[in-house]
Amino acid sequence: MIVDVKHHLQSRPFEPFAIVTSAGQRYPVPTAEHAGIHSRGHRVLVWLDDGSGITIAALHVASIQKDPPKKRKG
Repeated sequence: MIVDVKHHLQSRPFEPFAIVTSAGQRYPVPTAEHAGIHSRGHRVLVWLDDGSGITIAALHVASIQKDPPKKRKG
């Protein structure tokens, strides 16, 4: 799953997504700057808008959910 996170972070154009853990928690990644892969590749770091952050072990990354496209107001 770490490879999938890395792929999503490097995608251009970037598309927001969320990391879902094995415990069912969901961490949004609205921009590529909100997450990173630990240098040893066994953890994902997610920075939240409130200034806090979370480290998720690779073992606990259960899935990645893409955010649905926003509807344009017309």
